[in-house]
Amino acid sequence: MKKSACLLVLLLSLVIVKAQVPDKSWWTFSYAEKPTGSSLLDLRYLNEHFAGENGFIRLSTDCNSFVNGKGKEIRFWACNGGSLAKDFDDKKLDSLARFLAKMGVNLIRYHGAINPKGKNTKITDVDTTEARNIWRCVAAMKKQGIYTVISPFWPANGHMGGWIPAEWGIDGYSGKDDMWAVLYFNDKLKEGYKAWIKYLYTTPNPYTKVALKDEPAVAIIQVENEDSPFFWTMSAIKPALAKMVGVQFSKWLRARYGPSADIKDTMTLVPIYEFTIPPRANVKNRLHDQVEFYTESQRAFYDDMVHYYRDVLGCRQLINGNNWRTASQSRLLDLERWTNSGAGVIAVNKYFDPQHKGGPNVGWRVDPGDFYGAPSALKNPADLPTNIKHVAGHPMMVTESGWNLPNRYQTEGALLVAAYGGLSGLDAYFWFTPTAVNYMQQPYFTFLNIKGQHPMTRWSTSTPGEIGMFPANALIQRLGYVKQANAVQEQRTMKSMLNREIPPIFEEQSFDPNRDFVVSTNKDQGKLSPLIFLTGGVTTTYGSKVDTAFVSPKLAQLINIKDAKVSSITGEQELDYKSGIFTLNTPQAKAVTGFLNLKKVFTLGDVTIQSDNEYATIEVVSMDGQSTGRSKKILVQVGTIFRPTGWNEEATTITSNNKQLTGFKITNTGKMPWLGMPANGGISLKNKLIKKATQLDVAGYAVKKLDLLADGAGVSFQLPVDAYYILLER
Repeated sequence: MKKSACLLVLLLSLVIVKAQVPDKSWWTFSYAEKPTGSSLLDLRYLNEHFAGENGFIRLSTDCNSFVNGKGKEIRFWACNGGSLAKDFDDKKLDSLARFLAKMGVNLIRYHGAINPKGKNTKITDVDTTEARNIWRCVAAMKKQGIYTVISPFWPANGHMGGWIPAEWGIDGYSGKDDMWAVLYFNDKLKEGYKAWIKYLYTTPNPYTKVALKDEPAVAIIQVENEDSPFFWTMSAIKPALAKMVGVQFSKWLRARYGPSADIKDTMTLVPIYEFTIPPRANVKNRLHDQVEFYTESQRAFYDDMVHYYRDVLGCRQLINGNNWRTASQSRLLDLERWTNSGAGVIAVNKYFDPQHKGGPNVGWRVDPGDFYGAPSALKNPADLPTNIKHVAGHPMMVTESGWNLPNRYQTEGALLVAAYGGLSGLDAYFWFTPTAVNYMQQPYFTFLNIKGQHPMTRWSTSTPGEIGMFPANALIQRLGYVKQANAVQEQRTMKSMLNREIPPIFEEQSFDPNRDFVVSTNKDQGKLSPLIFLTGGVTTTYGSKVDTAFVSPKLAQLINIKDAKVSSITGEQELDYKSGIFTLNTPQAKAVTGFLNLKKVFTLGDVTIQSDNEYATIEVVSMDGQSTGRSKKILVQVGTIFRPTGWNEEATTITSNNKQLTGFKITNTGKMPWLGMPANGGISLKNKLIKKATQLDVAGYAVKKLDLLADGAGVSFQLPVDAYYILLER
């Protein structure tokens, strides 16, 4: 290697491992509602006067999206957080609802568990406290025009209450056992589940006097959260359940093939690992049968639940079965989605991982001594949570997601979701999860004090970099500022799916930046690169007569491997994944995010954004539906990097799962308040109607007027170092 090349590699490595520690130039992030005056940034007006004002949420004519009861298209900007009702009194819950509406949210998910908890409970008992909290949540959100999705069950033991008593009669399960897959095969648990939801949906809500089954403010029912016989958890089921499933499989085989000496009364199950690899000769036929048995069993379960909700309980809401992934996304995910397709809505949980590694608490909090890799989705486009195959004829939701802490590049997340979600037709994306009434009161566990530090919850979206970036992107999503377009239309036969054949494109596919977008060398890879998800939507149809995939002929021009750039079919999105810079250019929304000082100047039609920031997200979004060149009211939103006061880290390399990861060791998690890296740049806008620029604080209240430099074409101004929201008006 030449000396100059070695120097370049060294410089790049130094950039990669640079620690991000706040210094005295960073500004203090402070949120405070004022007792008088009005916030100039309040998106509550986008919501209905009350959720369900226009009737129940329904499917559109083509069944691919949502409409309200009057048939008008409705778009959602969503988050989790309804379960905060467990910890919030009525006043705090009302405050949370008002805050979320202000930030642009019109759909929330209550992720809970209404099963009974602890000893001496019958399986048909109900956790009435949890049911009451769900009712409270629906009522509070309804008043602010926010619809609710209810997820009432998760078989993880924490949600089950940590104890499965003998009185339940679930053979082989007691103590703190997880109940993965039990609901699909055990009639006793099905009976219990139906008793729980009957109570929840048919009892009049004491806060609204309306039973949930008749409540249009409840938009969607989710049968359960994160479970599937096609996931790795199937390898950890208890022997008693394995025997029960083996008996059911035996009956299924005899119904299919007739009596046979090879079919035992209790069949031994092929391990889930075999589902993830090409079929081996010694298990090929049995594996195929077991795959089909699991598929039919899970589909029958969800179809039965849809029937029970709809025809027995009389629920009028849309229904989603589940939201989980599989042990092999290439071989099994389409089967998983097909089993859910008897319900109207398809969903998945999918996060952008900060490569967070640590001790026993790493699953839920960030501690001193933990490691994180600091990836940006802009340089890892295959990992975008919006890279999803949509099932034709069904709305698609991501019911849990986020750029989890300690990710330093959170501000890119909301923009990428709005931009690529709009392009692909994603119907709802739920950020997980608010942890306080606003985004200043946590995300620390203040009861845990480690030498003056307060460990963060990794799951909080109550941060300046996530929930603080909602307003501009809620406008983009809900007002339809991004054009939708398809890049791939796939059709799959049931035969190929049951044979676990790998489709041309699938989710969570690895990406090799040195290859063209069509690859075919690896048997475990599809023929199409995941970069295609960035060009347009990918849809699939199940049950066709032949396997086909129509690919837009424009893709060869849209994916530029040499320059590491991907453009959308619509021409509105472009990603330079080498530099880590993304631009959105629609008539009503101009935005850029990433490592901006590598390019500095971005001309997006009538808007020019200049920035010397190492990293920033800058958006210019119309608030009145007009183009940015003709709008009379425009929101400028700026997000950089945010860290707690006293945060400290040092560059390091670790080995995890036999891989070397370069990142950072956290030496101090700091304390509140948040600090923001200073903004460094300016905006030029070709709009003669704009006469006034007002800097707003983080709660949306006016701070000061900014100097506008006018010329014959429009106006320009410099960004204050503490820029966050700026309102441009006539």
